[in-house]
Amino acid sequence: MAGRAGVYRMPRSVPDRRRFLSVCTGGLTAIIGGLIFAPAVAFVIGPLRRRRGAVPGADEFADAGPVNAIPAGTWTLIPIEIVRQDGWAKTQQSRSVWVRVKSTAPGDVQVLSPICPHLGCPVGWSSANSQFRCPCHGGVYTADGVWVSGPPPRGMDSLESQVRDGQLWVRWQDFRIGTSERVVVEL
Repeated sequence: MAGRAGVYRMPRSVPDRRRFLSVCTGGLTAIIGGLIFAPAVAFVIGPLRRRRGAVPGADEFADAGPVNAIPAGTWTLIPIEIVRQDGWAKTQQSRSVWVRVKSTAPGDVQVLSPICPHLGCPVGWSSANSQFRCPCHGGVYTADGVWVSGPPPRGMDSLESQVRDGQLWVRWQDFRIGTSERVVVEL
C-alpha cells in the first residue's frame, strides 16, 4: 500500500472537460472556416451559374426617361446608362439613342442607334433636310434611318424598346460595323 500513497489520481471530470473544449474548439474552427470559405466559393461559382447561352446584359433594358417628356414627331437624342456584367466585373456605360415618338398611342416609339454602320462615327440629325447625316464620310439616311447615299453598307440600326408605366426602356446592342448584315456584337 505504500506504493499507492504517492500516486495522484485525477478526478474523472478533467478528461471530460478536455474533450468538451476540444469539441468546442473544433466547432468554432469549422464555423470560422465556413464563414471564410462560403463567400470565396460563391465568388468563383456565381458567374458559372448564369443561364447557358445567355448574353450578359442582353435581357436588360436601360431607362430612357418618361415618354411624355420626349417631343412627339421629332427626333431627340436621349442619354441612357447601361450596365454590363462580364464575369465578376460590372461596368456602367453612358450611351445615347435617337428617339422619336410617332404619336400619342402607347408604344408608338422608334429608337435608333446613333452609331454609323460604316465606321462607327456618331450620326446627327439634320432638321433642315429631315435626314440623318454622318459627318465622317457623308453617309445620309432618311428620317426612318434607311440608307440613302454614301459609303455606309446598311441603314441605321434600330433598337428594341418598351414603354412601362410611362417610362421608355431601351435595350442597347452593339452591331458589327462595315458589313451589310446587321450582326449583334457581344462585348
